[in-house]
Amino acid sequence: MDPVTVIGGGPAGRFAAMHLANAGRQVRLVERRNLGGQCLLYGCMLVNAMNDAARAVVDARRLASLGVLAGQPSVHLEGLFRSMAGIQSTITGVLSDETEGTGVEVVSGVSAGFDGTRAVIDGRPVESGAVIIATGSRPALPAVPGISREGVYTAATIATMREVPGRVAIVGGGIQAVEFAWIFAAFGAEVDLLVRSRLLRGLDPHLDRCARRELENVRIREETGLVSVDGGRRVNGVTVSSGGEEEGFPVDAVIAAIGLEPNSEVCAGVEKRSDGTIVVDDRQRTSVPGVYACGDVTGPPYLTPVSRQEGRVAAENILGREARTDRRLVPRGFRLGNQYAWAIDESATTGSYAVPAPAGPGSFFAVPDRGTGVAKVFVDESGARVTGIAASAPEAALPVMYIAEMIRHGLRVDGLSDFYEIHPVADGLHGLIRYLGERLTDTARD
Repeated sequence: MDPVTVIGGGPAGRFAAMHLANAGRQVRLVERRNLGGQCLLYGCMLVNAMNDAARAVVDARRLASLGVLAGQPSVHLEGLFRSMAGIQSTITGVLSDETEGTGVEVVSGVSAGFDGTRAVIDGRPVESGAVIIATGSRPALPAVPGISREGVYTAATIATMREVPGRVAIVGGGIQAVEFAWIFAAFGAEVDLLVRSRLLRGLDPHLDRCARRELENVRIREETGLVSVDGGRRVNGVTVSSGGEEEGFPVDAVIAAIGLEPNSEVCAGVEKRSDGTIVVDDRQRTSVPGVYACGDVTGPPYLTPVSRQEGRVAAENILGREARTDRRLVPRGFRLGNQYAWAIDESATTGSYAVPAPAGPGSFFAVPDRGTGVAKVFVDESGARVTGIAASAPEAALPVMYIAEMIRHGLRVDGLSDFYEIHPVADGLHGLIRYLGERLTDTARD
């Protein structure tokens, strides 16, 4: 039997390859760079590194203002990125050992694609028992004059920045744009956030208010479009448009964070949407029999856990075990000073309850600024079944993702009545759910 050819070594391709190899299939994984994909190279891990440094600076400033620490640190950006690169290299080695340890043949440093009938590796067609396309995505750039000037960055190139700019324009209104805006404001830059419509559109109102409060040092320009990037060889300003009026102002750098576009040009013969994303069904099958696609190349939501799950589903179907991708109640999140996380079944929700997050590890000294965050629980019409949660807290992701899984299995508000938390903890979700359960029980008794 010919090996399964997996094109792309990011989360989707790597998980698919290892799942197949663990099941006894021969697998050939082709990656033109290093294993890890966008998540490791210029996505999650990039933001983790920069955010860790930014929070250290913000926390030190807060403690200094309260008389706890003397002096305030500053960021050495070149040193940050140098250290980050070394850690990324270490992680790449771990991923390589883990992948090859399952028996996957990793072919790196060569290009690969699909010509409509066969996988193509380094320009040579190869026979495959099945093909998985997991070529991922790349940061998109706004189509405006001057976008190619020096000093324009995306997540893929920001690590080439050598010093914190005095003033930076960040283009975009989604999660990555907001994360970069908070980070560079923490680093001491003057930040203009250019948002074509509304910032963090669709975010829960309670989380939105918390996030905007954390972004108080960012100049947020909503309903504002980028017209051009100005300067000579290098950026020295931008021109923007808002309300029919154009305005120019000086900047030292521009960061484009407007979203992602698929790396699908190397794949022919499969059905694609107008934006280049590959069309798949819920079993990750493309329009070509025996050819699957997963991860960012198939389009939103552009989440690493979803990409991994899609890779597993593709592998299961290749193995003859019918599996389908289930995107119900997928937890999402981002990080500023606090972490923001949520998972909500909008179709079943009719009510919600919110309380300030308690003080705990990571938020004790945020109490004077009322910056501990928020906990919010969503319920159905009966008030008895939990249909969603949302939180802002120092570590909101862990409780949200575990409670989301409990919701998928029918969590009721009285389902945590015997729950023991670890104290102290800066999470208010379990306490709010328990309170709602007690209230429901008391109402039933009355």
